[in-house]
Amino acid sequence: MNHLEEFVARPVQALPLVEQDGWRLKRYAILAEGRAFDAAVAEAASREALRRLPAASALSDADGNHGVGLQIVHFAQVAVVSPVFYWQWGSVLARIDQLRAQWAEPEVFETGVAEVVGCIWEMEVVAFEMDLWKRTMLGADGAPEDRLARYLGTHLGE
Repeated sequence: MNHLEEFVARPVQALPLVEQDGWRLKRYAILAEGRAFDAAVAEAASREALRRLPAASALSDADGNHGVGLQIVHFAQVAVVSPVFYWQWGSVLARIDQLRAQWAEPEVFETGVAEVVGCIWEMEVVAFEMDLWKRTMLGADGAPEDRLARYLGTHLGE
């Protein structure tokens, strides 16, 4: 694989929302060429993300997180990587260390390179989610829970 080859978009698919332990986690899968979606791998990534996320707070918590996050499960060429982000303080996107599983054991997630935020394909999803958060949660009318329902129900590519 040439690291400076021409950019080619990768298929992105929305996955079902995970609601557990006070968290509402939006999820996406990205598929590199030659890689197929595997539900068991995606579920393993979500289990590990929920294990590593801090305790969920409430949407109304101005001093902590809002119990709302975003996970990308990227079936990449070299490994399965899974960046996880969460909203806090209204307008701040925080993250846990990247999750990474080798293709030899794609359901066993370890910590990836700590300083990596995400690749260009993952950042397209994050950019969409940041804009959506800004438009629905920080710039729309209605009760916060109604705005959150709109945010959680809207996905890239719809």
